Amino acid sequence: MRNKNFSLKFVLLVGDIFLMYLALLLILAIRYKDFSFLPGPQTRIFLYHFSFISLFWLLFLFLLDFYEIPPLKKVFDFFRNLLIFIFLAGALGVIYFYLRPEALIAPKTILISDLLIFSLFLCGWRYIFSRILKLQNFREKIVMVGSPAELKDLSPDLLNQNGYELVASFNSNSDFEFLKLKETIEKEKVNSIVLGFNFYKNEQWVQQIFQNLPLKLNYISLDNFYENLTKKVPIEMIDEVWFLENLSRSEKRTEEILKRGLDVFFSVIGLLVTVIFFPFIALAIKIDSPGSIFYTQKRVGKDGKVFTLYKFRTMKASAEKEGPQWAAPNDPRITSVGKILRPIYLDELPQFFNIFKGDISFVGPRPERPEFVAQLKKEIPYYEIRHLVKPGFTGWAQINYHYGASVEEAKEKLKYELYYIKNRSFFLDLSIVLKTIGIIFR
Repeated sequence: MRNKNFSLKFVLLVGDIFLMYLALLLILAIRYKDFSFLPGPQTRIFLYHFSFISLFWLLFLFLLDFYEIPPLKKVFDFFRNLLIFIFLAGALGVIYFYLRPEALIAPKTILISDLLIFSLFLCGWRYIFSRILKLQNFREKIVMVGSPAELKDLSPDLLNQNGYELVASFNSNSDFEFLKLKETIEKEKVNSIVLGFNFYKNEQWVQQIFQNLPLKLNYISLDNFYENLTKKVPIEMIDEVWFLENLSRSEKRTEEILKRGLDVFFSVIGLLVTVIFFPFIALAIKIDSPGSIFYTQKRVGKDGKVFTLYKFRTMKASAEKEGPQWAAPNDPRITSVGKILRPIYLDELPQFFNIFKGDISFVGPRPERPEFVAQLKKEIPYYEIRHLVKPGFTGWAQINYHYGASVEEAKEKLKYELYYIKNRSFFLDLSIVLKTIGIIFR
């Protein structure tokens, strides 16, 4: 399934590259009113410079979620991101040609026209691709076997959006209707069977499947199917065996050294940015409300080690006179300056000092306060597993889920954090960093 999503994104990427060059060649033909111009040396100069610009255009498209599947999940977000892309791509082109006067071409009109034409192509390509995904004969037919609790989050709409057609589902809590399952698979020409966690515990059911159904079918465990579809781990469907099989790997030394090197690199850049903004932020905090400029908190890090986290203060000095409590949307304790700093993450800048020290990494689960950790360990199964890795400034849960301010929301975030811990790699970290930049852009 993961290969399927990768293949779909690769098709989108190849289509975008083709349309970028098609838009440029079309604009050149219109601009010079002569198609015989295209094979000439001047065209090669345009292709050279615009190829370089196009690499950044593709990066912007990635940052702005244009390679998500399905591509038109939220139409409003799509067009908002398209406007941001046009602005960023246009600004980059202007800066590039301003810094490269030796290019010996007059790109101003062509740049704007090319960008607009490509944007129209982009809209059409995403619309066509989304329609193809919805075609009945394009979707992969699946049958699911599991308990109602296991299947409740996998709605037909979610499956359809990701290229699957749910033919039937069978309740593994009641008497398993194997003959009906077999009949459905043969009649509907089902490609894949998704089997719930409890199903594997019944040896008789497993034997029936093995002896009477063709092995060429795609057999998928429900926890893997759920994980690949939602990019989070279903806590309700796993047990200790899952953790032994998926999280008991030893740390890769080379990977850890590379990760630490990137942390130091990003922290130095972040500290330089902090120095630039510090006088303005410090003055605003002091004018706005009495109290210190910085705010420190004890947080729980890797292996349960407690450390001090640094932030710019965004709440009133008396915010926790009654003890630690969750921050909430529109929290009355937040100062006027805090309402400006928080949405654009400027209050987090001092944490680059924590990254430099090694308390946290640039990417990882968000560190929580000891008081909340003690509570959440009692109420959420496997919560302490998140401390297997170093916490982070940004992370998979932060870019996929809103700020957690309750036990239920902390449980939902843990599902994303377990996904990160299981699948962590240099490329996943890089993806998280780029998506974080994209969120800041928006």
